[in-house]
Amino acid sequence: MRLTTPSITDGNTSAGEAGPTAPDPVTVLVVEDDDGFRAGLCDLLSAAGLAVVGDAADGNAALELMTTLAPDVVLMDLQMPGLGGIETTRRLSESSPATAVVILTVSAAEADVLEAMLLGARGYLVKGSTPDTLVAGIRAAARGESLLSAGVASALLAKLRADGAPAEAEASTLSFLSARELEILGLVATGSHNDEIAKQLHISPFTVRNHVSNLLHKLHLENRTQAAAYAIRHGLS
Repeated sequence: MRLTTPSITDGNTSAGEAGPTAPDPVTVLVVEDDDGFRAGLCDLLSAAGLAVVGDAADGNAALELMTTLAPDVVLMDLQMPGLGGIETTRRLSESSPATAVVILTVSAAEADVLEAMLLGARGYLVKGSTPDTLVAGIRAAARGESLLSAGVASALLAKLRADGAPAEAEASTLSFLSARELEILGLVATGSHNDEIAKQLHISPFTVRNHVSNLLHKLHLENRTQAAAYAIRHGLS
């Protein structure tokens, strides 16, 4: 287990000078049991401008670090000795809901990926992805976006449906959502990304993002995965 303090400097600003304020970097806790791979991930993410505030080799160490850290994103390996990624994700979702958990997996087809999503993970990244893909995925999760492919979305929805028939949409529950928000909520449940929703509805991705943000706020939901589950349970998908 390691806690680090990232240092950010601006080479064009001399001591004592007030330079332009840079946006705070995305903070990341890396949880991975392979020491070499974990060190490589930390170096890669740091080089890309992310702030790696700590790393851990198992779930217990990660939970201990979370008592002092408040990272934007936890990059979580699934298969670890001791406390594994599934149970650690569940505990983090309960204790630190503002932190986005992103699963790091060998294959999105693993059953554990779906279970982690149902327990609150915001999405997954596949080991072996390009550095650009990893960094972009972490930044997207920090912005509140869900990293959910159409295939995993379909499996997620099938699982939710199998757990019980969706309830009929109730006007008393959904009346505070606009017609457009209801439409977008239904499309989110299919696993569609903002760009895909924008094309289908002939609006801009920026407008879609605003609608998604608004409906999450109105429904008191943390992410798109929870929104998809909500949509199904209320008969919108």
